[in-house]
Amino acid sequence: MGTPGIDPALTPFTTPVPVARPESVFYDDVELRPSEYEALVGGRRAGLTRREFQILACLARRPDRVITRQEVYEEVWGGAMPHRDRSVDVFVRKVRRKLAGVAPGRQFVHTHFGVGYRFAPDPPAE
Repeated sequence: MGTPGIDPALTPFTTPVPVARPESVFYDDVELRPSEYEALVGGRRAGLTRREFQILACLARRPDRVITRQEVYEEVWGGAMPHRDRSVDVFVRKVRRKLAGVAPGRQFVHTHFGVGYRFAPDPPAE
């Protein structure tokens, strides 16, 4: 394929190719848009940073399962968690605060003390 007489290996540029983006993922009225690092609750943007979105997505990939702080750290930061590091806790607190800003009175990330966190959104109010 390509243009006859032109060796694509010798051309100094390549033609842009569309990249497939993952579709939105829904959990009740929570929508995660991985390609945009965006979370919406009831259609309202939570305004998460990239790292905050990564934390939420890590937990949401396994809904209703407790994920340890170590597992979250390894998946999001890509390495072993340093001893007594509180980064995961700080970011989970930020995620909770931002989600509560768009859905007051609801909880999305539950703490299991001494173990980790679980993504299980409370149902929306009637």
